[in-house]
Amino acid sequence: MNGRGTVAYPSGAIYEGELKDNRYHGRGTYTFPDGSKYTGAFFNNRLEGEGTFTCPKGLVWTGDFHGKAALGLKLQHNF
Repeated sequence: MNGRGTVAYPSGAIYEGELKDNRYHGRGTYTFPDGSKYTGAFFNNRLEGEGTFTCPKGLVWTGDFHGKAALGLKLQHNF
């Protein structure tokens, strides 16, 4: 599949965004089963580039993601 789409998994995880050759590729949002969410860049099914991660408690981190590594993230403060 190429273009935009939604992929839902039995675990409750959902990906909404751009796809290339049946992989997450481009901009999208991945919602994890626990409700946490990553919105940003994907490359070949991996978190890759500028993005935002929101945990179930509502804390928001922004920065550069590279697969499982996310060095230098910044926590956003909402006052």
